[in-house]
Amino acid sequence: MLGSDEESEVGKFEKEFKEHLKVNHVAAVANGSAALEISLKSVGVGAGDEVIIPAYTFVATATAVLRNNAVPIMVDIESDHYCIDPDGIEAAITSKTAAIVPVHFGGQIANMDRINSIAESHEIPVVEDAAHAHGSVYKGKYAGNFGDAGCFSFQESKVLTSGEGGAVVTNDDGLDRLVRSYRSCGRNEGRHWYEHFRLGGNYRMTEFQGALLQSQLDRLPDQVRKRTRNGKFLSDSIAKIAGFDPVKDSPGMDQNSHYYYIVNIDRDVFPEADKRTLIDALNAEGIPANEGYPFPLTENAMFREENWDKYGSPYTSDYYGKEYNVKEFDIPVTERACRDTIIISQRVLLADRVEVQDVVDSFAKLSSEFKSG
Repeated sequence: MLGSDEESEVGKFEKEFKEHLKVNHVAAVANGSAALEISLKSVGVGAGDEVIIPAYTFVATATAVLRNNAVPIMVDIESDHYCIDPDGIEAAITSKTAAIVPVHFGGQIANMDRINSIAESHEIPVVEDAAHAHGSVYKGKYAGNFGDAGCFSFQESKVLTSGEGGAVVTNDDGLDRLVRSYRSCGRNEGRHWYEHFRLGGNYRMTEFQGALLQSQLDRLPDQVRKRTRNGKFLSDSIAKIAGFDPVKDSPGMDQNSHYYYIVNIDRDVFPEADKRTLIDALNAEGIPANEGYPFPLTENAMFREENWDKYGSPYTSDYYGKEYNVKEFDIPVTERACRDTIIISQRVLLADRVEVQDVVDSFAKLSSEFKSG
C-alpha cells in the first residue's frame, strides 16, 4: 500500500484532481512542504546540488531544498508579476544546478515557456511550486502542468483547502512511482508492506482530508472564474487611482485564482508614504490588507545567522565544496516588493461586486487623503 487506492477517499480525490488538471498522475501528501521535498528528491536532487528558487517566496521553497542536503540559490523576480525572473535563472545556472523551482506567486504563473526552454537546454528538471495557483490557467493549461512535477498546498489559507494537505502532480510515470514510494516509507507498489526500498517517510494524506477536498474541488471552477472577474475589476479600477499600481497578470494568463491580490505603492506619487500606515488605514476601512513578505527570504535569521545543523551542512559539505554567502544575492526587485507591496486577502475576490467596490473606494479615499496631507 502506497498511501491511497481508488476506493479510498484520498484515491477518489486524486482521481478527481487529476481529471480537473488534465494530468496523468496525482499523489496526495501531508502538506505542500512535503510535496516540494519529495518532488525534489524524486527528480534526483541530493547532497552538494544547487536548486534555483526565487528570493520572494515562503520559506518552505528553500527548506525543501535544504532537507535534501542541497543548497538554495535565490534569484530575483520580475517586476510586472512577481514571479521568478528567467534571466536570473539563466545567470544562476552552474554545473551543480540540479533543479529549478518557479513559484507561481499569488496565483500568477511564471514565464514557463522561457523557463522550460532554459531548463531543457541545460537538461535541468523543473518543479513548479503551485501552492498559490490552484485553478490558474496559462495558455490553456492549469498551473502544475508545465514542469516535471507540480506541487500544491491545501493549507487552511489556500484557494483549495482541507486545513492541511498537499499534492504532487506529474505526467511522468516513473516520477510518480518514486513520489508514491517516498510518501509511504519507501515502499514499492505491489510489494510486501514491510519491504522498504528507499529512504521515505510518512507523508500521506488522511482520509478526512481526501473527503473534504472532493467537496471543495466541486466548487473551485466557479470560484476561480469569480476571482478572475473580480480581480480584473479591481485592476481596471485601482489602476486609475493615483499612487497605486496593481500587479499585472503574467503574459499568457487565461485565468488567475488570485491567492493574493497585489497592489504596489507608486513612489513617484507617494515617495515617503509608510506602508504600515497605508495598511492600517485600509484595515480601518474594513479592508483585509496586509504587508505580504516584509523582507526577502535572504534576510531570514536561518540564512543570515547560518542556523544549519551542528556541522554547517549542506553549505560546508565536501560534496558542495563552494563558499555560500546569502548576502551576495542581487535581488533589487524583491527588496522593492517587500518595501512597497500591499496584499489584499484572497477572500475579497469571492465577495459580491458591491463589496469589491468598497476596496476600490478605500484606495481612492487613501489616495485623496495622502495627496492632500
